[in-house]
Amino acid sequence: MTEDRKKFLIKSNRNKNMYPLDINIIIGKPQLCLLSKAVPDVSWLWHRRLAHLNFRYMNDLVSGEMVRGLPLLKFENDHLCAACECGKQLKKDHPVIIEKSISEPLELLHIDLCGPSTIESLHHKKYILVIMDDFTRLNWVFFLRLNS
Repeated sequence: MTEDRKKFLIKSNRNKNMYPLDINIIIGKPQLCLLSKAVPDVSWLWHRRLAHLNFRYMNDLVSGEMVRGLPLLKFENDHLCAACECGKQLKKDHPVIIEKSISEPLELLHIDLCGPSTIESLHHKKYILVIMDDFTRLNWVFFLRLNS
């Protein structure tokens, strides 16, 4: 009976001192307390099938009849699966380097050569050379032509 004592969830005829319960007659949203506990293999199978969904949410899906084909079972777990455990691990950030190892201008240069470009510059140059000084952050850009 429900809390208001006016509705019955399941009716069963008495057979001597036993009340046999047929779970298949439950129509509509089942009460979670009436569901049998799932075998661990079945619980983990559905956990993987539902993209490692939390077991509490899996029980909500069962009680709310939100997924077709999901067995009417109560899912429980006793530990994390390996994939969920890896997903919960925190990653350390790379340490921030405050001190520069560069102590004077022109000690470290970053150079990039681009080209040939399909569009020529005004002076018919198709290549670009970019040089950046790491200490001063000064940039030089040179337009180059291939002499042939």
